[in-house]
Amino acid sequence: MKPKQIVPGLILGGIDDLDAMLTMQPDVLAPLDRLPGRIWRTGFRGEILYFPIPDREVLPDDVLEALVSAILARIRGGKRVALFCHGGHGRTGYVAACALFLLGVTEPMPFLWRNYSASAVETDVQMLAVERFCRRHVPRD
Repeated sequence: MKPKQIVPGLILGGIDDLDAMLTMQPDVLAPLDRLPGRIWRTGFRGEILYFPIPDREVLPDDVLEALVSAILARIRGGKRVALFCHGGHGRTGYVAACALFLLGVTEPMPFLWRNYSASAVETDVQMLAVERFCRRHVPRD
């Protein structure tokens, strides 16, 4: 899979896409799995937001809130964030869906499936976590 800027400022991909993501000139890397030490040899000197998530799993709600807030603060500040895990689907899709919801995408999982990958948000636990996150953030009248 090739990395893709899914909305302005948010680049999604997998670890194998790292070199291609770097050509998109992100200011911030947000690895959800690992980041190879060779990153410094690429010339990258931006910020790294490291929030590791076990494969096919999710973050505790409070940690997810902190990560999504950090991603949105960077995007709203005009920075480009590259969000990725090993394959670029499950963990990446789960976190991206939460960020997209706060960026105004009312149905973030179908949006990702149409515009990024049909495999985004892989597990039931990830889907439920996205739904729970969105419910917590629905504007109240």
